[in-house]
Amino acid sequence: MQGLRPQARPLAAVLLLLLALWGAGAGLAQEAEWASVLRVLDGQTIEVRWRGTREMVRYIGVAAPELRQPVEDPDEDHWARRAQYWNLRLVQGRRVRLEQDALPRDRQGRLLAYVFTQEGTFVNAWLIEFGFAEADARPPNLRYQAEFARLEREAREKARGLWMHR
Repeated sequence: MQGLRPQARPLAAVLLLLLALWGAGAGLAQEAEWASVLRVLDGQTIEVRWRGTREMVRYIGVAAPELRQPVEDPDEDHWARRAQYWNLRLVQGRRVRLEQDALPRDRQGRLLAYVFTQEGTFVNAWLIEFGFAEADARPPNLRYQAEFARLEREAREKARGLWMHR
């Protein structure tokens, strides 16, 4: 910017800032993509149509109680069904934005993602905040782990969901 006339320098600075922001946005667009939810399997797993194929998506940072057959623990089964119900209410039949982290898939081949509704609800965080799941830190996918840990602490303190009788 040294070669520019003094009155042109602020405009050049603004243009450089806009280019930098546009470049950052382009990087985010590659990380986060839209998918259509086909079905909800449980409190932490959905099936989607993404990039023209069907994919199983496992929520990053979330550990919801497991649905098991036969039922081993009625209390766990109750909360597994509640987690599945709320996951269903949040995403079933809708378009969601999938945001990936460092590790794109788990050992079972499922897509690992942070999931956002079109209205902006961060589904992973919502399930933890209202006590339908625990925060589950698994390196290297730790982008929102501090937030998830804080939300779980608050859910425990407020005795929400899973933490109601603990």
